[in-house]
Amino acid sequence: MEWSLIPPGPEDAVFRVSRQYDECPSPDKVSLGIGAYRDHKGDPLVLSAVTAAKGQLASLPPQQWTHEYQPIGGNAEFLKAAQDLVFGKERAGRMREEGRLTGLQTMSGTGACRLGFEFVSRFGGNGGGDGAILLPDPTWANHRALAKFSRLRVLEYRYIDASKPETPRLDLEGMLEDLRAAPEGTTVVLHMCAHNPTGVDPTPEQWKKIAEVVQSNKLQPFFDNAYQGFASGDLDGDARSVRLFADLGLHPLVACSFAKNMGLYGERIGALHLVCPDGASAEASISQLKIEARAMYSNPPAFGAQVALRVMTEPRLRSDWEAELGEMSARIRSMREALRGRLEEMVPERTWHHVTDQIGMFSYTGLTKGQVGHCKEEGYVFMLDTGRISMAGLNEGNVERVARVMANAIKAFPAE
Repeated sequence: MEWSLIPPGPEDAVFRVSRQYDECPSPDKVSLGIGAYRDHKGDPLVLSAVTAAKGQLASLPPQQWTHEYQPIGGNAEFLKAAQDLVFGKERAGRMREEGRLTGLQTMSGTGACRLGFEFVSRFGGNGGGDGAILLPDPTWANHRALAKFSRLRVLEYRYIDASKPETPRLDLEGMLEDLRAAPEGTTVVLHMCAHNPTGVDPTPEQWKKIAEVVQSNKLQPFFDNAYQGFASGDLDGDARSVRLFADLGLHPLVACSFAKNMGLYGERIGALHLVCPDGASAEASISQLKIEARAMYSNPPAFGAQVALRVMTEPRLRSDWEAELGEMSARIRSMREALRGRLEEMVPERTWHHVTDQIGMFSYTGLTKGQVGHCKEEGYVFMLDTGRISMAGLNEGNVERVARVMANAIKAFPAE
């Protein structure tokens, strides 16, 4: 190895913003970069249902809870509960009985996407792996890196209406046109709910149109489910898009994370689900995915899976969890309303309805790169260069100041 020839790699955009925030000495600084929930005081939140589940594990008799390796596919009870969560208990049970629903526990949503992308790389297209994947523009930045390291060629479909950059909204017609133009068998990545980075989601009627095009063009749907329950506070409502596709007879892959909706960020708990045409294809698919997983990380984490299993399946913990999801979602909505209201007062010449039209953790503010730079350098408000902000970083103590910093940036850089 020629060590001197190894070039330094670029810093991840999200973690660069976090570093800039950490290095800023101002007591008034605000972090709106990384996508992790914060409470009304700006502190990390450990859900009471999660605390209770951990307490149950801690109270088990010695040797009843061990640290043995899990199977390659992970905790089977956790996986079953995770399938029920995404597809609904009755629908998931029926597909399991038919032998068509399979999957495995993964290293959070990132690991689920990586396994799924590797699977697409090997077997996508018309069965031989055509080396392409269709991503929305924009999408979660890591999708591109995952596709690259899975040896996939990235294609794009329009998602945000480029003619309205100050008020981001879905470009449904552009999206459908690009999906219709995609080669038959192409895998298309869709955000199940709370699109990252924009917060712009299709309506139920728009989802029907998207599903019709995916079905008629024989595309392979791949859903990224990072925010179920966190987006609207309704676990079933947030899964409506995936369930629609399954009911139409499509065969979605679904990459799931329990980071946001349970606050299990560092436990790395996720799952990859596959709805297959029949039992034979399900058995073949899971055998190949286990080969991939064995080569990547061997087996997934045990502790967090036990925590998530208890939260999903024990009635009292499930009830507490759903209540907390509702509270988190409601706080995010209240911050959207507060930010919109203040911006409408400070920058009345622009419309700000998109802030409350969007949903979930993130908002595409419509700020330009120059305006974002002004927010960082002059106002100590840190966000991505795209203008994406994490709504969870806002609270009653800083929303007024954040709005004023944004307003000042717009006045300093009125057009670019």
